Amino acid sequence: MTFTLLKARLLKPHEEFLPELLEETRKAIEADGFVREPILVEREHYVILDGHHRYGALLELGIRWVPVYLVDYADDAVRVETWPDAFVDRVSKREVVEAALAGTRFPPKTTRHRVELPPGDARVKLKDLRKSES
Repeated sequence: MTFTLLKARLLKPHEEFLPELLEETRKAIEADGFVREPILVEREHYVILDGHHRYGALLELGIRWVPVYLVDYADDAVRVETWPDAFVDRVSKREVVEAALAGTRFPPKTTRHRVELPPGDARVKLKDLRKSES
């Protein structure tokens, strides 16, 4: 797992957003002035695995750079499950990547990715994420 900043336009969501959660997340990040939890991203295609609402909130805040943890999606340590109220019982890693690449997103809160995250503070100031894309 690697921590880095990626250009926001490179990331590919595989799920839709819940408008109320998106708004709540945007307000919390804006009030705090930090992104406290990096977004979990598959490293080959830049598919967002966890953090869709944080990503959407950052886009609404005009962010150019997104703090992410890049993971090897083929690693067995990265697991995909579905939420209890999801419209399907199972989703494969391949289906997640295909949905993101095709732009055919799953409904919000369909998938739930689990991976051991590194300990420590990964806060990034919003002002540092607004810098130019050069």
